Amino acid sequence: MMKVSVIFTTFVASLLIAVSFGEAEVSVKSWDLGVNCGDVNGDACTSKKGYFKGNESSFKHITSTGPTNIYIHITNIKTSNPDTQMVYVCPVGRMCDIVETSEDIVLIYKNVNVISIYATNNVEEYHLQYIMGCNILDDTTIEIDRENGTAWQGHHCWIIIPRLYSGSVKQYTAHTYGILNGVQLPASSTIGIYNLLTIGQKWEVNNDEDLYLNVVPTSTPTSFQKKREISSVVLFEVNSCAPYCNSAGFKLQMSAISGHDMKCIEKKQLCEFNIGKKCTDTNFKCSAYDKLQLLIIQSDVTVSWNFF
Repeated sequence: MMKVSVIFTTFVASLLIAVSFGEAEVSVKSWDLGVNCGDVNGDACTSKKGYFKGNESSFKHITSTGPTNIYIHITNIKTSNPDTQMVYVCPVGRMCDIVETSEDIVLIYKNVNVISIYATNNVEEYHLQYIMGCNILDDTTIEIDRENGTAWQGHHCWIIIPRLYSGSVKQYTAHTYGILNGVQLPASSTIGIYNLLTIGQKWEVNNDEDLYLNVVPTSTPTSFQKKREISSVVLFEVNSCAPYCNSAGFKLQMSAISGHDMKCIEKKQLCEFNIGKKCTDTNFKCSAYDKLQLLIIQSDVTVSWNFF
């Protein structure tokens, strides 16, 4: 129990440090994951992950061999006329989404085969990152519990959007924490985790490693599906497990925290350990603090701890 207490205290301290100092490190850019589709002959982008720089003369098709989910992040739009329509994103058989401002935007499409992208004459440059073939988790409860030795159903990756409120227009998250434990992977396989809106926030997990995640949101929200806003998107993927993917096992739990909860956790931490003698109420109650503590105890993470 003493070891769990130390882990919990360290985790909460790291979470508060990330909140206090992380925002200055955050910038909305793109990872450049996968293949540079701009270097590929022809217009088709067929790799699972890819990116390219487009302009008024470029025309690209993100193409899958069957219906799948596709995540798109368009950034750094430069235009000679900011008052005109910018970039057209057109899933085959559906209405086009028209990017009408130079602001960054995230678009997610489910069960599509081909998405065509082209820009208007006023666009000098834009950057596009795409990821296809992943499950989409956009919810208040994020849990992936994969038991090793069972048949693998579906994709080997997840696009995760943690929320405080289901269906909300804004994400409202001041922070997101997560716990990954029970990691069992075949030889040469790893788990990769990326905060897709924040360059520099990534982690790679090997077999028998456990991980605590502190996901720092961007200080400026990113447009999502045109009418909504988000500040945290996480890519979670199991790499290079074939042909032994059925032997992979792990449990991931993630939870979004509001600004009010963060202040509550900080105050409870000060009172719990009388840090700097700043506690004015020794009986102060904080349900967010208790929930986090219970999650740490139940997870039984004792191998290692890391945060990003």
